Amino acid sequence: MMEEKCPQLVDYFVVAGLAPGGSAPLDEEGQQRGGRVVEPVIDLAVIARGLGEEVPEGFTCIEKTQGGHPAELSTGLINNPHMYLCYRRGHDKPPILDLGVLYEGKEVVKQGWYVIETTPYSRSASLSSGGPATHRTFLTYRRAPESQALHTLGVTDISLLLPSKGEVAPHTFCRVEKNLNTGIWGPALYLCYKRAVAKANALVYEAGLISRYPEADVESFPLPESVPMFCLPMGVTVESWPLNTKYQLPVFSTFVLTSACGDKVYGAAIQFYEAFPRECLSERQSVRLGLVSVVDRRPITNRTLQVKKSVCVLSHWPFFTVFQKFLTFVYRYSISGPHVLPLEKHISSFMHNVPFPSPQRPRILVQLSPYDNLLLCQPVSSPLLLSGASFVKLLQNLGPENACVLLLAVLTEHKLLLHSLRPDVLTSVSEALVSMTFPLRWHCPYIPLCPLRLADVLCAPMPFIVGIHSSYFDLYDPPTDVVCVDLDTNTIFQAEDKKLLSWRSLPRKHGKMLVNTLTNLMKTLEKKEATLEFLLTDYDLIYGRQKQLELEIQEAFLRFMSCLLRGYRAYLLPITQAPSDRTTDCSSLFNLQGFLKSRERNHQKFYTQLTRTQMFTQFIEECSFVSDRHACLEFFDECVQKVKITSSCFTGCLKPEEVRLIDLDEAHSGEHTVFIMPPEEPQEPDVTACLSVYSYETFPVLCMDLFDQPQDQLRVPTKGSAPSSPAPRRTKQEIKLAQKRAQIYSAVPDMWSKCLLGHCYGLWFIYLPTFVRAESAKVRALQTAYEVLKHMETRKVVLPDEVCYRILMQLCGQYGQPVLAVRVLLEMKKAGITPNTITYAYYNKAVLESKWPSTNQGGRLRWAKLRNVLMAVAQFRQPVRQWQKSGSVGSRTGQDIIYLFFTIVCNKNCHCHFTRTYMYKLPRLTCTPSSLSVGSDVDLPDTTNLAFPLRKSWDTNQEGAGLQVLMSSCSLCRSCNSLVYDEEIMAGWTSDDSNLNSSCPFCSTTFVPLLNAEICDLGPISR
Repeated sequence: MMEEKCPQLVDYFVVAGLAPGGSAPLDEEGQQRGGRVVEPVIDLAVIARGLGEEVPEGFTCIEKTQGGHPAELSTGLINNPHMYLCYRRGHDKPPILDLGVLYEGKEVVKQGWYVIETTPYSRSASLSSGGPATHRTFLTYRRAPESQALHTLGVTDISLLLPSKGEVAPHTFCRVEKNLNTGIWGPALYLCYKRAVAKANALVYEAGLISRYPEADVESFPLPESVPMFCLPMGVTVESWPLNTKYQLPVFSTFVLTSACGDKVYGAAIQFYEAFPRECLSERQSVRLGLVSVVDRRPITNRTLQVKKSVCVLSHWPFFTVFQKFLTFVYRYSISGPHVLPLEKHISSFMHNVPFPSPQRPRILVQLSPYDNLLLCQPVSSPLLLSGASFVKLLQNLGPENACVLLLAVLTEHKLLLHSLRPDVLTSVSEALVSMTFPLRWHCPYIPLCPLRLADVLCAPMPFIVGIHSSYFDLYDPPTDVVCVDLDTNTIFQAEDKKLLSWRSLPRKHGKMLVNTLTNLMKTLEKKEATLEFLLTDYDLIYGRQKQLELEIQEAFLRFMSCLLRGYRAYLLPITQAPSDRTTDCSSLFNLQGFLKSRERNHQKFYTQLTRTQMFTQFIEECSFVSDRHACLEFFDECVQKVKITSSCFTGCLKPEEVRLIDLDEAHSGEHTVFIMPPEEPQEPDVTACLSVYSYETFPVLCMDLFDQPQDQLRVPTKGSAPSSPAPRRTKQEIKLAQKRAQIYSAVPDMWSKCLLGHCYGLWFIYLPTFVRAESAKVRALQTAYEVLKHMETRKVVLPDEVCYRILMQLCGQYGQPVLAVRVLLEMKKAGITPNTITYAYYNKAVLESKWPSTNQGGRLRWAKLRNVLMAVAQFRQPVRQWQKSGSVGSRTGQDIIYLFFTIVCNKNCHCHFTRTYMYKLPRLTCTPSSLSVGSDVDLPDTTNLAFPLRKSWDTNQEGAGLQVLMSSCSLCRSCNSLVYDEEIMAGWTSDDSNLNSSCPFCSTTFVPLLNAEICDLGPISR
C-alpha cells in the first residue's frame, strides 16, 4: 500500500518590513522619487465676486473649468452675483472626504454631511434664485472624524466641468452627477473631485525580508526574492503621528505571482504599524517628520513614531478569507499577552497540521485558540480552475456594461491598468478578468498587484493586465496607450486619439444577452446586500448565497464564451499525412477562413481580432495536442453542446440563459468535518517553565528553535497509483454521459443489451495496453484491436464513450503506427462520433510523433506506378483486339490510326477546377506499349460532355478511329461503390512495402487500389 502526500495548504510564512541590516531608501533622503506631495482639502467656501467679496486668506479660488472656460457657479441666474468656489489645504483640521450637491426641498441632508449655506461674508451661498417655482441649490461636504484624520481617504483636488464644451472628468476624479446650473439658461456645470490617502510626509524605504519560515526553500517552489515588495507594494514608511491618533486597523491585501512554467502562487498579507525607536533616525530625518523643532532643535514630545510592517503567507490555493483570519489572529496574538506558547508554535501548527480539503474531508474546522476558529470548505467541484477571482466584486465595482467593456478589452488583448485604493479588490477583480474568458487563457504579463518598484512594466510594448495602488497617480501620470480602470469610481479612461471601447462591439445577440443577465444579477445583489448584514451569524446561509451569486455571474460569462466559440471543433484540421515544418502551425491546425465565414457578417472585425490574439492561437494548440487542461476543455465542449441544443430547441418554455452550465457544490453542508486542535500547552509546568511566558512589544523576528517539526500528518493511505495518462480513464463528462444513456436504454431490452455489450467492449479496451505489452507482435495485436472496432460497428454496439478509440490511438502513437491511427479516426467519423478534446489530442500526438512510412520515389511507389501502367496498357489493348476480331474498326474508318484521348481527373484536394487531356496515336494492327507515340496534347476544360468539341480539336489532315480514355487517380470500392482518394488510400496502407492492399474508409473492405480508366469509342474520324 502506497502513501500519497496531500497538498500542503501553506508553503511559506514571511515577515517583511525594514530589513535588520537597514533597507535602502527610495532616494538618499528617504523620499519617493517623482513625488508630488499634496495636502488634503480641509475647508470650502463660496464667494460672490459680483457683490465685492474677495478670496479668503489661505484659500484658492477655482476660476477656470477643466477646459479653460470661466468657472462661475451662477451663470443661470438673472442677477448674476458671479459666484466661485474656493478651497483651503492643510493638516490643522480633519480632511474633507466627499463633496455633493443638495436640491433643497427635494431631498434631505444626509447624516454627517454639512451644507455651505452662507459665504464668508454672511450672504446666501445658494447657487439658484430660490424663487417660488425653483428650489435652492447648495454645495455639501462630509468631513473625517477628529480621531480618524490620519490615513483616511480625503479630497486632494477639485475641478469643474462643462460637458457641452467637450470636457470630461480627469483621470481618478469622481464626478457628482447633479447639475449646479439650475437656471433657465447657461450650460450645465458639474463638480468633480479626487480622493487620495490624507497623510503627512513620511520616510519611504524599500521593503526587505525580516524573517521567514521555513528557512530552507521548498524544492518544487523556491521563495521568490520579490515577495517583500508585494507585501508592501508602496514601500516601508516611517511616519510620525499625533498622540491622540486613533489606532489604525491592519490592511489586508492579496497578490499573485506567476512562475516561469505558468503556475500561480497566491499571497495574502496584512499591513500594520508598530512603534519605531527615535534613535534610529538622523537629525535631518527627525526634522522632516516633525519630531524636532526647526528653530532650536528641541524634541517634540506630543508625537509618536510608527513604521509599517507586513506578515504574509504564500500558497498554491486562493483561500484568501481563511488566510485573512489566520493572519489577523497572528497579529492580534503578537500585540496581546503574555502567552504560555510562543507565536512560532501557532504558525507551525497551522502550516503542518491543516490539510487541503478533499472529498474525504470536505470541511476542516481549525481551532486557533479557545475563542478563534476558521473553517475550510472543499472548493466547487468543477473542471474550472480554482482561482482568487471574485465575480461579485467585479460586478459591484464595474457594473454590467463596464464589465462587458473589459471583457472586450481582454478578448482583443489591450493594455489594461486597474487601480484602486483597496489592495484586496485589485487581486479579486484582476483574477475575475482573466477567468471570464475561459477557455481562453491570458499569456501576456499579468500582475494583479504591482509594486511601485516594478511600475516600469506599464511601458512594455505588449498587452498586459496590471493592478496598482491609486497613489501611483500621485507620483506619475498614466501612460497614454493604456486603458485605465478606476475601481473606486467605476470609470474607464482611454486615449482620446483611439476609438473608445464599447460592449456593443461584441456580437450583438450574445452581448445583449450577457448585459441583460448581469443587470438582473446586479439588481439581485443590491437587494441581498441589506439582508446579508442581518445574517452574519449564519455562516452556511451566507456562504450558500454568496456562492450562488458567484456561480451565476461566472456562468453568464461562460455562456457568452460558449456562444462565441460554438462549433469551433468542426473547423479543427486533423493531421492525416506525414508531419512537415508547418504541421503544428495554427493555420494548419484550424480552418480559420471557414470559422470566420460561419460567424455573423456584421462582426467580422471582432472575430478577426480575436483569432489573431495569442490567447486564441494557444487555445487551438491546446485543443489539438495533449495538455494539462484536457478536463477543462472537455467541460467547455459540454457547455457548448448545451448552448447549441438550447438554441436549436428553444420553444419558449426554457430560455437559453436559464440553462445551468455549472452545478452548485454542496460540500460545505456535508456532515463529515475534521477538527484541527490548537497546539497543546505545557501540562504541570515546573518552576523554571513558569518563567517562560511570551509577550511582544513589536512583531518578533521568528526563532527557528521554537517551531515544531512536521510529523507527516498530512499523509493518507491510498489503494494504488493512478496512471499518469488520462487516456485509459473515463473523464467525468464521459461517466455522466454513460449514466444518462444507461438510464434511457434500461427501459428498452434490445438497446439495454447493446449498451451492456458496449460496456464490455469498453472494459476490454481499457485492458488493451496490458495485452499489447505482453504480446511479442505489437503491430498484429493493434491490428486485432482495430478488427474488434470494426466488428463492434458491424454489430451496432452502443458505445458508452470514446475510450475504445482513444486507447487504440494512444497505443498507435506508442508503437509507431500513425497510419493505423488515421484509420481509427476515419472509423470514428464513419460511426458518427466527433472526437472530444482528449481523444483528438492523443490522435494528433500519435500521428505527429510517430515515424511515417517512406513516401519517396522508390520501393512501393515505383512498383505501384509500373503496375498501373501495365494494367492500363492491357485495358487499352483489349477493345482493340475485340475490334480486330469483329472487323468493326476497319468497317468504320478503313485507316491504320486509332486516336486515344487520356483525361486525368483531379482528386478532391485539387483546386484547379479543370482536367488535363492528352491525345495519342496507335497503329491499328500493332498496339503494343512500345508503339505508343504522342501526337499532341491539349489542355481542355471539364470533359464531362466533350464528345463533339473533341472532334473539332483534332488535326483535320488525319483520319482514323477515336477512343476517349478517362483516367482518375481515385479507386472505386466495389463493395460500397465509393470513390477512395489518394490520401485515404495511403491511410489504409501498412508499413510493409510488399503489401499493396488498402481498406475502404467507408465499408472497411480490403482491396487493391487500381487506376480508374473509362474507355469511350468516339467513332470514325474523317476530314
